[in-house]
Amino acid sequence: MSLHHRITAWVDKGTGTDPVTRTRVRVQHLIGLLLVLIGGTYVALFIWLGLIFASWFLALVIVIAQVGLFGFTRQGRPDIGGWIVSVSVFATITNALIARGGMDSNSAAWLLVVPVLAFLMVGSRHGVLTSMAAAVAFVAIWSAEHLGLALPPGLPAEVNHWLIILDYPTIVLTIAGMLWVQAGVWDRVISRMDQTNRQLIEEISVRKRAEEAAHESARARSAFLAIMSHEIRTPLNGVLGVTDILLGTPLSDEQRQLTGTVRDSGEQLRSLLNDVLDFSKIDSGHLDLEMMPVDLRSLCQAVVALWHGPAREQGLSLTVRFDESIPSWIRSDPTRLRQILGNLVSNAIKFTPSGHVLIYVRGGDRLTIDVEDSGIGLEDGAEARIFQPFRQADNTTTRNHGGTGLGLAICRRLTEAMEGTLSVSSVLGQGTTFTLDLPLVVLEPVAAQPNTDEALPLEGCVLVAEDNPVNQMVIRHKLERHGLRVLIAENGEHCVRMWGEHRPHLILMDCQMPVMDGYTATRRIRAIDPLTPIIAVTANTMPGDRKLSLEAGMNGHLGKPIQREELTAVLQQWLPKSLPKSLSA
Repeated sequence: MSLHHRITAWVDKGTGTDPVTRTRVRVQHLIGLLLVLIGGTYVALFIWLGLIFASWFLALVIVIAQVGLFGFTRQGRPDIGGWIVSVSVFATITNALIARGGMDSNSAAWLLVVPVLAFLMVGSRHGVLTSMAAAVAFVAIWSAEHLGLALPPGLPAEVNHWLIILDYPTIVLTIAGMLWVQAGVWDRVISRMDQTNRQLIEEISVRKRAEEAAHESARARSAFLAIMSHEIRTPLNGVLGVTDILLGTPLSDEQRQLTGTVRDSGEQLRSLLNDVLDFSKIDSGHLDLEMMPVDLRSLCQAVVALWHGPAREQGLSLTVRFDESIPSWIRSDPTRLRQILGNLVSNAIKFTPSGHVLIYVRGGDRLTIDVEDSGIGLEDGAEARIFQPFRQADNTTTRNHGGTGLGLAICRRLTEAMEGTLSVSSVLGQGTTFTLDLPLVVLEPVAAQPNTDEALPLEGCVLVAEDNPVNQMVIRHKLERHGLRVLIAENGEHCVRMWGEHRPHLILMDCQMPVMDGYTATRRIRAIDPLTPIIAVTANTMPGDRKLSLEAGMNGHLGKPIQREELTAVLQQWLPKSLPKSLSA
């Protein structure tokens, strides 16, 4: 290592990696060295000329400057070290200026450089203060000269001559040294900035590619889910529809049991598919809540009625209990609230071999619903795991209970979307309690809604656009049970033609069909007729599919497999209340 690098490493010791601090410390040491060289020369000169006070004062200033510089710099306080050095330089120059006879001395040029040195060694604030001190010194010496105050007689002309030869080149070299120190550090800073900038550009490029890949993966996942959802829901609609038709016909006990098993298996598959799609909606931020008046007691009793059969088959008692403070009507999302409670009850039944499952509804400032069971309970640490997607309390391959592990994760996310919390407490072998806490908005009682029994007789002509023969049979049977006249179109083009010929009262439109899809067919009809109700009946149930249907001009959106209650509600809403005899035939 060269002498220059050794000296630089010694000066930089303890300065850290901050380039500004390192530059200031280097300037401080450079000025400290010049102070020793130039100041020492003046001390020797003053002693030779008999200026004892000036020489001792200057020597003391030089010693204080060096002690302060090395002491505070090595202790990690270069700001104090620089302050001491800059004050020492100011005192040295002022002393030399007075000793040399005042303003006629070339030491005045040094006093002009002092604020610049202070700025470089400490900072802008100290540089401004030193500038003010230098200005005061100039004014004081100039005033003393013009007021006739006694000043030292000055140095001999020959000595001044040699000091001029010493001072002016030294000033130039000092400025050059400061610039060199500055340039050396800042060149490295700029080089590092350029290197860091290149690294950032590369990192941004890598992250951008990763982001594009993630978006592409998300798009591919959404497309895959959309395709699989459509392809599963279409035959599932046929399975559930046909079993529903069979259950409405005379069957032997064995046939009814077998058909019911098929229906239950189909419903389980539909529930699984809905869980996957719900999780996808929540994960992508496309979940929309529909807040409306809810009959809380009826909703909870409906959940109990839905799961009463499975509970009874396991020998469990399933009951609901209401606190006296519970209001009849609240504001909530009935679909999501029913989904959360149904999932919690289903989970409780699954993990309770014997005993009971209780829904306890409590009121107050907030709505609190406990779902308590006397089941197997949870092991220590399982509470934090069960709300994670695709996780269960038992993740081993020998687990006794099935499921995707999505149900509780969806429940918690739905609860959070409703500005609530879902927590769990459990004792292994004694049972588990899930506590749902939601905002409570009490509403005035709402008039009872009309019964939507699927056998309710209706009147009108319904045009169904459906390309799948099984689904054609299912929807025809469901509509004819209401006493409706049913027309079947096999594709969108056929649908437009039949609409022109028969002018039906309602169109149930599949979206994906050969020849012409349902969106295009709807736009063709809407270009002529803006009034005929058109409802999408489709296996497209991904986020955004409903919006596509509405944008095409449809009035509503039904997802396959078709729920009986939903279909009945649509028919009651959109079919005319009374029809002429000729049209209802």
